[in-house]
Amino acid sequence: MTSRFINYSPTTEDCWRGIVLFGSNVASYKFALARALLDLRPGSGQLIRLEELAEPFARHLCSHLRLAAKQGTSKQSQFLDACRKANSGELTQQELVDKTVRFGFNNVVSAFHVVSREEVPVLR
Repeated sequence: MTSRFINYSPTTEDCWRGIVLFGSNVASYKFALARALLDLRPGSGQLIRLEELAEPFARHLCSHLRLAAKQGTSKQSQFLDACRKANSGELTQQELVDKTVRFGFNNVVSAFHVVSREEVPVLR
């Protein structure tokens, strides 16, 4: 039988810090998603639709792109291209939101809560 040397039960705040600091997402995606979730302040168990999350998520990513044009490891990203076009005035806010819903969450939501190849536990 294996027992832990230290018995530790992480708090919700511990899990959140772990996700933001050590989560699997690369570039600024996880930071933009974390900031968007903090902006929306959902209640425990509250469902957030991608359409609601799209505007703050894209806003935070666009803001970051103004500071650092290179993001991620992919050579091409339809979502980042849309953010750059929005930054240059080539896309309206609604067009950016539409593209964010379509392309912005690919691989981001599914990887957000993964730390060291394991999903962070859901605390109640």
